[in-house]
Amino acid sequence: MKNLPALLLILLLGCGRTEKIVMVGAYQMTTQTLNDGTKDSVIQRNQLKIYTDEYMMYASPNVTDSFANFGIGKYKIENGKVYEYRFYTAEQGEKMDTFELNIEKTYNGYKQIIEHINIGGKTYKLTEEYVSKGTDQKSPLDGTWKQVKNVYLTAKGDSSVNNNPLEYKTFEAGYFIWAISVKDSSNRRTSVFGYGPFTFVNNTKIKETVANTTFATGLLGKTYDVDIEMNGTDTYKQTITFANGNRSSEVYQRLK
Repeated sequence: MKNLPALLLILLLGCGRTEKIVMVGAYQMTTQTLNDGTKDSVIQRNQLKIYTDEYMMYASPNVTDSFANFGIGKYKIENGKVYEYRFYTAEQGEKMDTFELNIEKTYNGYKQIIEHINIGGKTYKLTEEYVSKGTDQKSPLDGTWKQVKNVYLTAKGDSSVNNNPLEYKTFEAGYFIWAISVKDSSNRRTSVFGYGPFTFVNNTKIKETVANTTFATGLLGKTYDVDIEMNGTDTYKQTITFANGNRSSEVYQRLK
């Protein structure tokens, strides 16, 4: 019995430990619930969310129109919670927002709860459940990127250059998300997205399958060969040739 105090100390220390949360991976939302303090409202949303080691990005179709809902930001894990620092969303553009997420790991994914979130001037409790979709694939593209140049060439030989595109793209665990925001002639912001699994073939080619998108050009369900050129570890160019012969060449820089 002389070792009883030491045994009790070990047990107490063990009880005080909290399991380390690891979020890196790709996750598909299964349920999204808003509670206004009196009732739950379940929202049907086909959303993918990706966590890299520093960034998170999510994308889904809007509930009320044909455009995209997406957000991107840094995150940290502290005291058993995840803190997201979103610096761009489809709804608000470039605006920094911080969200505190209570995380509960499940056997095949996780549940996240934001106790107080403002939507349309009202405060709700937001609960989302996700299942893991990620694979063990690792690639030099894993991480979050911002497009810095786009050259679009049509099959007829017409071309256009955009030196200030607003597109973000994230790769992790065998999945990708890209999201684009543009402003129309009336300065109204609209956004589109695409996401799905990808395969890193080699340093010059990947394959992307568009599992979900709001892009109205027949991308849904298609698998594309994407030619890539790596320029070190923090810059790459991708070129996609579409079925109609049009070609998009895009340069991305890694977010630090």
